[in-house]
Amino acid sequence: MSDKAIKSETEKLKNQIKVIEYSGDLRDKVLQIKRYNSMVFGIHNYYRYATAVTIDCMAIQYQINKIIYNRLKQQVKRIGTIGRKYISDRYGKSKMLRFICDEPICPIGYIQTKNPMYKKIRICKYTKEGRKEIHKNLKFDEHTIKVLHMLATSYLPDKSVEYLDNRVSVYASQYGKCAVTGNTLWIDEIHCHHIKPLSMGGDDKYKNLIIIHKDIHILIHATNKETIQTYLNKIKPDRSQLDKINKFRVLAGNTAI
Repeated sequence: MSDKAIKSETEKLKNQIKVIEYSGDLRDKVLQIKRYNSMVFGIHNYYRYATAVTIDCMAIQYQINKIIYNRLKQQVKRIGTIGRKYISDRYGKSKMLRFICDEPICPIGYIQTKNPMYKKIRICKYTKEGRKEIHKNLKFDEHTIKVLHMLATSYLPDKSVEYLDNRVSVYASQYGKCAVTGNTLWIDEIHCHHIKPLSMGGDDKYKNLIIIHKDIHILIHATNKETIQTYLNKIKPDRSQLDKINKFRVLAGNTAI
């Protein structure tokens, strides 16, 4: 990481710690902790290929430890329960893990590095030319790249970090297109559908998510006959598209149209 990047990421995390400190109630505090964790995940996912990034992350951790001690020391516990497997798998073994309101504070210093497996030396996430090669190989146009960035930086307080992370991956794997219609989606048209609903025992894993148009999503879950007919008239699906919609409807516990 460059000195500028270290300073920038450190300030962002410090500011989020201050937000946690001044959270008004327990629910808001928990949401802000989750947002802090999502910021840590984002840094780790982006920089885990960088050389000697462990040293840089530990330098950030040193700064974060000081502000946590000064502002939240009465609330911080060393022992707590990790309710989400995603956090447990990545940070459960770290001795730097702390808890506030029984919510884990993921340690920025505990990064699991990964060796780059790109075929071309010039392909690299950390240079302008290298990123162009990545986008070229992924067949992303400027529109898709823009939406991909918007998804990656968005935050939904009622969604898990695993969901937000996998939503970006699924969008990228579909090249920004609806899984039913095949049309390219803009940011306000994107819905991420749980193939097996959470209410039926589904989870936020990559294989259980799919990107679809918001109208398709409504049609998959609709049970009212008038609503179903309204969206059928609006979407006008062909036989192949209707078969896909019905497949997802049945998996969601609804009858086929």
